[in-house]
Amino acid sequence: MKEHDGVEHYIQKIYIKIMCKKSCKECPWVVRNNFNDMIIGHSMKHDKPHNCHMIPPEKRGGLWETKEETKCIGRKQFEKQQEYESNIIV
Repeated sequence: MKEHDGVEHYIQKIYIKIMCKKSCKECPWVVRNNFNDMIIGHSMKHDKPHNCHMIPPEKRGGLWETKEETKCIGRKQFEKQQEYESNIIV
């Protein structure tokens, strides 16, 4: 049984790496609607990253329980932009 758990964990990591290469087609940072605007607004207001919502919850955990490998690509791009802009101003 332990060997099977190791394989499942490996498959889960590969799945996450494949999903997290670029923004997904339903990324809240790309597709605008009321629900997505609430996610983005909360993320920006509280400076809180979130997981990609296209990765199933059993693989990523909750939306706001972020791990670097499951963080939303749109949020990562936003953070890079913020860092870039703060470096220009200084």
